[in-house]
Amino acid sequence: MRQSEFRQALRQFLHERPGFRTLFYTLTEALVVSFWHIRKELWGLALNQSQRNLHVLDAGAGMGQYEHFMSSRFPGWNICALDREASEVAECNRYFLERGKHRVFFKTANLETYREPDCFDLVLAVNVLEYLPNDRLVLTNFFDSLRPEGTLLLAVQSDKALTVEPNFTNKLLGNQGLAHRYNALSLKKTLKEIGYTRIRAHYAYGYSGRLSTRLGIRLPKYLLKKSGLWMVVLPLYFVLTYPLILLLNLLDVVFAHWQGSELVVRASRP
Repeated sequence: MRQSEFRQALRQFLHERPGFRTLFYTLTEALVVSFWHIRKELWGLALNQSQRNLHVLDAGAGMGQYEHFMSSRFPGWNICALDREASEVAECNRYFLERGKHRVFFKTANLETYREPDCFDLVLAVNVLEYLPNDRLVLTNFFDSLRPEGTLLLAVQSDKALTVEPNFTNKLLGNQGLAHRYNALSLKKTLKEIGYTRIRAHYAYGYSGRLSTRLGIRLPKYLLKKSGLWMVVLPLYFVLTYPLILLLNLLDVVFAHWQGSELVVRASRP
């Protein structure tokens, strides 16, 4: 089964069985290493802003996994989720509206032209910038769209990456070609030139994260591409490997890495 066929089969499966979409989000939150890092940053931000209902822009929302997390844990947040695929936007809007999550809204947009001055408290972009030719323009648009003291939260492929790590924003089931890989120092310099302050970055997908990804995503994905019949065996596989995968993901978040396949960056607009 080719990547595009596999992606379409999953989308059709989730469309016909919306209950499984919730399970899909739950598995994504547990299995994807970058989700653990972003979740940690979001909780930190929420605790520092406990008295405010934040206005959030998710630039490159994909299948809506971060919207599911934020709307469940922080129901007072107002979330504008952007993606380029109209079919995915429509499906996500249907799912969230049916569950009464009226503070979440998806729409199509081009990140190189999208700009809403002084509108958002948080701009989230997970595995998006590396696929955009004019990434500096997009970062500038993010800066202009943030309110003063607003926060930018990024996850990007690092120049230390040997392979493209799976994620759902860049379409886990059919990755596009990378336009960029980022060096921590050069990315910090670019952000500073644009005007961002309080910039910090750390690596994700160290050894434990890469091993977790092989066990939790790459191997199941490979088997399902070979044959859909493997779906029968995978529940038992995850029962056996799930505790180990969770432990490896936890270790990737708790311990600092000298290098990793992904950079998680947080910055502020003064």
